[in-house]
Formats: sequence, structure tokens, C-alpha cells
Amino acid sequence: MSAPLHFNFDETAEIFQILDANISNINDQMLLIIIFLSLLSNFLISKNILFSFLDSLSIILLNYTFDPLIAFTVYFCFLHSIRHAFSLINEINKNNFNKGLTNFIKLALPLTLITGVFFTFSVYFLNHFYLLNSAILKVIFIGLASLTFPHILLEYLLEKNEKKS
Repeated sequence: MSAPLHFNFDETAEIFQILDANISNINDQMLLIIIFLSLLSNFLISKNILFSFLDSLSIILLNYTFDPLIAFTVYFCFLHSIRHAFSLINEINKNNFNKGLTNFIKLALPLTLITGVFFTFSVYFLNHFYLLNSAILKVIFIGLASLTFPHILLEYLLEKNEKKS
């Protein structure tokens, strides 16, 4: 969150304004400190320093190059999600990637379709109260907030369960 604010403050502030969040008291020095602390914590908790460095570098470069929504979309869809999908496919079938991929698609497709239907319905509903861009942003951020906590909790519980085994 600090990288888009640092590199594209006005565009990011506009997104926060649409979400009714006030960020007027954030200054550039504070953002640089937050970016530094974020990078430091990323390296300290990472199991692979090179991977952590490349991940952090990609976030910074994406936010330096693109506006916040494009940077987030590219990172989330093409770096984070694909990396996570590959790890899940490997967990499903460690010996055969193609079988793991097939099972992953079978497991993920129903939830993906349901999510798409809810997204479309939510945008349609909110479009009656907000402009289309605002409605889409609100649905995206509400959806991400709804997914993030269960996602982190599931990862934590799976990791804790693996340590017991």
C-alpha cells in the first residue's frame, strides 16, 4: 500500500477517497519509512532472500511504472496468484503437474464462477448508487478484504498442521 502512495499519490488518494478513507495526514517521509520497514520485514520473515528481494523489487517497479490499479492487478493476478496456484497444484499432486493442474481447476472452477456471479451482481447493484468506476472499485476492495483474512488464516492453519505432522 505504501509503494502506490509514494509513486502515485494523487491516483491512490483518489481511490481512497472513493472508498471514503482519509489519508490526508500521510507525508512522503512517512511513506519511505513504511516502505523501508515493509522491505525489512519481508526479508526477515522470508525463507528465500533472493525471492523476497525480487518480489519486493517487482512491487516497487510496478508501482513506479504504472498507475495503482494496473500495478496491483499485474502483481496480484500475474505474480502472487500464479505463484500461489503453482504451490497448490504441487501440493495436490507432487509427482504429476498435469494431474495436479486438472484437479486444481476442478476444485477452483466452481468457486471462481460463484465469485464472478457475485461480482457482477454487486457491481450491478452498486451502480445504482455510484458511478460505474466507483462501484467496481468498491466491489474489488470489499471482495479483497473478504478474501484476505480467510486466506491468511487458512495458510496459517495449514502451516501449523504441517509442523505437527
